Amino acid sequence: MELEEKAKLLKKKFADEGSFTVADAGEVLREKKSTLYWTLWKLADAGYIRRIQRGVYSFTNGAKVRPVFSSLGKKVFRTLGESGYNFFISGLDILSTFMEHLPESYPVLVFVDKNSVKEVNELLSEKGFDSIIYSEIKSYSRIRQLSSISEVVLLNETNEFKYSEKGVASFEKAFVDLYFEVSRRGYPLSVQELIRIYLNMKRRIYLNKKRLIKIGSRRSIHLDIRYIVSHENISDDAYAFVENLRRLEKK
Repeated sequence: MELEEKAKLLKKKFADEGSFTVADAGEVLREKKSTLYWTLWKLADAGYIRRIQRGVYSFTNGAKVRPVFSSLGKKVFRTLGESGYNFFISGLDILSTFMEHLPESYPVLVFVDKNSVKEVNELLSEKGFDSIIYSEIKSYSRIRQLSSISEVVLLNETNEFKYSEKGVASFEKAFVDLYFEVSRRGYPLSVQELIRIYLNMKRRIYLNKKRLIKIGSRRSIHLDIRYIVSHENISDDAYAFVENLRRLEKK
């Protein structure tokens, strides 16, 4: 039986229910346990179902989760949307809907076609925004030294718009971009808050792990992202081994 056919059988039975278990799926698909676990893993990986917790799944046909822009993000989106430039907003503006405690203000992360980034920077500056071409600053710690700056627009050059639509990054793209900023360039968000965002994303939407890793490879952080999305399958012994290995290598 093809994977899509299995998904249809399960959906017919459980689409209107909040969730279903491995045992419930077994009664419908009539597969031996080892095959059943593999089937459910493939269905989740392909996006047909969502894993809520160990042994519990649901269909991903709930209310659509939408980004909630900050006031600054809304203004930037409106301004660039009317400009005709190719751009998308990423990072915390896209992921704030998964936050428990939203900051009053935070830097807006914007990706612009590399051939027009200087023009976009001039446009935003003319409109009264504190706009900075991020590649010229390197890290957010340098921006903090500029006391005149409060709400900042961080412009990033890009050639890739595959993981965005109508000026808005996908959730996977937004997470990878935000992780990069926090872990590599000192973006003002704690790692603990980033972890909470990731956990809430897993609970509320289907996260495509392969896509996350692929996007991570574009920014040369695919090993980090692979480690994060695979953490449930990594044994405590492996964690301990790596911890000790890194400690010994530093000696």
